[in-house]
Amino acid sequence: MTRSSEERPPEQLTPAPDESQHSANQHEAASASMLKSWSASQNREINLAQTRNLQRQLVLLREENKRLRSELAEQRAELERLVAAYNAQQASFDEELAALKEGHQQQIEQYQAHLRDMLAENRQLQSEKQFLQGQYKDLQRNFQQAVEEEAHKMIAEAANTIIMRPDHVPSLFQDVKKTIELKVRQEEDEQAAAALYLIRDAQRRARQLEEELAHERQQIASERQQLLQMQQSIREQAELRYKTLVSHLGGRWSLAVTLSVLLLIVPLPVLQSLFYFVLHFPAMVSLYVPILICLVLITIFARLRVAMATYYSSAPRKSSTTKT
Repeated sequence: MTRSSEERPPEQLTPAPDESQHSANQHEAASASMLKSWSASQNREINLAQTRNLQRQLVLLREENKRLRSELAEQRAELERLVAAYNAQQASFDEELAALKEGHQQQIEQYQAHLRDMLAENRQLQSEKQFLQGQYKDLQRNFQQAVEEEAHKMIAEAANTIIMRPDHVPSLFQDVKKTIELKVRQEEDEQAAAALYLIRDAQRRARQLEEELAHERQQIASERQQLLQMQQSIREQAELRYKTLVSHLGGRWSLAVTLSVLLLIVPLPVLQSLFYFVLHFPAMVSLYVPILICLVLITIFARLRVAMATYYSSAPRKSSTTKT
């Protein structure tokens, strides 16, 4: 009895198998719950850190986008200012060229009018010369007729006198004859001298007119040559200015197009990240929708470039100068 009573307490202290299994399960459940809570807290911290990083990146990207937009607006304003300056310079150059052409055209018209007046005066002098020559011929013919009539009268009187008085020749008839011949010779000499003077004066004036016409023609030719040289120099200067402006604007335009393309390509990954990480769109939507948006922006910039090219092509150009 004593031995059995001594051996019974060890049997009571030993735990049963069901109780030990239950305690082990409780311990494992507690460990699992602790692991789950720890992993959940870690995931929350990671998500918060990622969200903060994405917010910082989004703020930076917005600031960068604002800065790039302001630069694009400045480039666009600079391009418009350059186009306006070019149009103003082209308009002023066209006005100056038109004024020069109008002034030279007026001078040429004045010279032509003066030349026409000189030619008309020359023709008038020629007609006066012909009229004087005709008068001289008429006077000479009348004088010859008068001399012939007077000679016939004298011959008839002399014949009658000789017939009536063959041995007597009247001295009065001889004096009258000599006087008439002397008077006729004097008048003939005077008329010939006057006609010769008129002819020489007409010839002298004709030579003066010819010399003046030659001088005017030479002066008009020299001024025309100067005008052609001036037009050539103006044309060369205009072509040089046009090439300089075109190259300058072409470089500006290429730079603007390059910057526009870069500014349109840069937002693509930003938009994709925004759609995928911030707005939580599906992967396909986040991949293709920003591409479509960028394509739309590229189309808008292309249309703007075409509109600017149309505006540039419709700007006033240098008119083609023709040789006068």
